[in-house]
Order: sequence, then C-alpha cells, then structure tokens
Amino acid sequence: MASDRPGDRIPHYDRDFLLSPGKRNQIIELWEVEKFGRDSFGDPNAVSLYGMTPAQWHARGVRILARTALEAVRDPLGNRIGQDVARVAATAPPGSAFGVIDPFVGSCNALFSILRHLPGAVGLGFELEQAIFDMTTRNIASLAAPIRLVHGDYRALLGQHQFPANHRIVAFLAPPWADALGAEMGLDLDRTKPPIGEIIGDFERAYPDNPILYVIEVHEHLVPEPLAELRAGFEWSELSVYDIAGPTGRHGVLLGTNRWKA
Repeated sequence: MASDRPGDRIPHYDRDFLLSPGKRNQIIELWEVEKFGRDSFGDPNAVSLYGMTPAQWHARGVRILARTALEAVRDPLGNRIGQDVARVAATAPPGSAFGVIDPFVGSCNALFSILRHLPGAVGLGFELEQAIFDMTTRNIASLAAPIRLVHGDYRALLGQHQFPANHRIVAFLAPPWADALGAEMGLDLDRTKPPIGEIIGDFERAYPDNPILYVIEVHEHLVPEPLAELRAGFEWSELSVYDIAGPTGRHGVLLGTNRWKA
C-alpha cells in the first residue's frame, strides 16, 4: 500500500480502484483527486476541470464522485474539442445562434469547455443518473455557466427541450463505451450504449431542418467499418486524434455536419 499522508495506508488510486463498487459513488476529497492524478498520470493537477486545477475548483465548492475523476473529459481534451468546434462554427454565417447539446452530460466539463470557445452559445445537458445529475447541478450553479441541465433519458426528453429553428446545433456525443472498446480491434462505434448511429437518428428526428455539427468522442484505435458508415452519412466529416494521453489511450473526435457546409 502507498501512503500520501502520515499514518495512512491507502491504496493505489487507479481506474480499478475508482470504479470499485465501494468507491465509485463516493464524493472524494481534494487529496484523493490529487493522488489519483499522481498515481495514474504523474501529475497531481491531472483532473483539471472547468478551467481550474483541482485545488482551485475544490476551493470554489465543486465536488466530484470517484468515478467522475476517471470518466470526466478533463480540461486538456475539452479545450482541444472546443477549439475544433469553434473552427467549424466560424464557417457559419455571421450572427448565427448556437445551441450546444450533450445527451450524456456527466460532469458537464465537455459542454463547459465547448461553450468557453463559443461566446454567446447556450448549453443543454441531459443526465440519467440521479447522483451525477445532483452533483453536476450544484457544480454548474457555483460556476454560473450558461447551461441548463435536465434529469432523465435524452431519448424521451430531447423533443421536449428544443432550441429554436434559427439555431445551429452542436451535438457532443460521448455515450458510455462499456464493452465497445476492445484491446485488439479498438472502439466499435456500433457498440456504444446506445450506438452512435442511433443517437444521430434521434437528433435528426428532433432537428430535421437545423444545421447540425456532430462532435463524437473517439479513441485512437477505431473499428473501420462503423467509422466509414458514419462518415458516409455526413455531408462533411473530419477525424482528429489528439496527442493527449488518457486512462485508455489517446482520445479525439469525429466531426460531422448535416445541412451545414463546413
């Protein structure tokens, strides 16, 4: 056992420990967040969120669950995603209004990061799990971010909470990967929970006339057939893998547009 504080005997803070049944839904203290950063990334500030180091966001009253430290889109990745979204958004006509939607909002840091790069845009996030929704709602309230959170399954609620017809939609899609990521084949976008294609279908039905930019979180290794099928369904697409290490390897995004000439 390793120890970060005198007299303590505590485990190695890694993926398995944070996702263990007895730990995953516990609120973790600042020293635990920093220990996870040191143990897993060699950096106590690895879990940077909302544009702040752990010490800074903790001082602002932000709190996270153990699983969130692992599952959240951390600032380096969030900022790269936000930069790519802003680059595509710049191709829209001047004065365009943007609504950014995350149907699996979790910590909300991905949505928060995208909005930081789209001044004037408004965010909408859906979260199914009550514990995550409650904690994220408190965190976002303390940051005064332009984000509205809705508790429940986006599939039942997307049509009830819509942006106007004059808005361009940015849809950040990062559903649970579950067993979709294999050690040999990589990430199968047909096996996420739910499959990416089904989520896109839901958005197309909800926003059949709005220009949409899909921002799909991906892994550096991808099963080629589902990727090719998704790209064939877009009017324009671009794949980017960032040089940022995560718990399972490098992540990136597949960008794709419909009714939007990027």
